[in-house]
Amino acid sequence: MWIVANIDWVLVVCGVLTCSMLLMAVAPKVAMLATFGEVAEGPVANLIARSWGAMIFASGLMLIYAASHAQARLPILLYSIAGKLGFIVLVLAEPRFRRRPSALIAVAGDLAIVALLGWYLLATE
Repeated sequence: MWIVANIDWVLVVCGVLTCSMLLMAVAPKVAMLATFGEVAEGPVANLIARSWGAMIFASGLMLIYAASHAQARLPILLYSIAGKLGFIVLVLAEPRFRRRPSALIAVAGDLAIVALLGWYLLATE
């Protein structure tokens, strides 16, 4: 099956795309404005945004790691799917964000990654 034969590079691409959220850890106001069209203000908001960006970046690194470590794939893919589905649900549950093209692009990207990772898990079951 195509997904099984190509999972290595699929995981690397998905990981690199996920790592792009390092921007949230480095420049949270810029990343929030670019993604959601608004900025959460204050030191607590910055801390939460930076932490969120760092955790997403770590998830991307794990996807890249899973590309060459098949024994680690199952927990990494399940973790990544859960995190991405959580983000998708939260964005779609907020009416303001459902109308923001940049937020919907992030949702579509995560949905595509979830579909690919889920397809791989189903194909290897």
